[in-house]
Amino acid sequence: MTRCEFLIGKGIFYGFKITGHVGFDVKGKDVVCAAISAVSQSTLMGLNEVMKIDVNYEVKNGLIRCDLKDNNECAQFMMKTLYQTLVQISKQYPQNVSISEVEV
Repeated sequence: MTRCEFLIGKGIFYGFKITGHVGFDVKGKDVVCAAISAVSQSTLMGLNEVMKIDVNYEVKNGLIRCDLKDNNECAQFMMKTLYQTLVQISKQYPQNVSISEVEV
């Protein structure tokens, strides 16, 4: 099970943490895991490398974490897009992916 946790306060996204392994298929063939990794790492690259927004992040086996330091409108669009994408994935694979919101 992959758990996607979003830090949200008054409608503003402050970060996310994605943990665990999907378990839809074996490692290297898990298309659900690949989709989650692709969209979350694309979000990190978009924030950090393309838009040059200051983020604190960590990527390692079974963990992708991002905390926004600079929270502007473009960062919010990226975070909302990631959130909506992962919500759709979780609807298609509810036994493999969960979404939660943590009020900050």
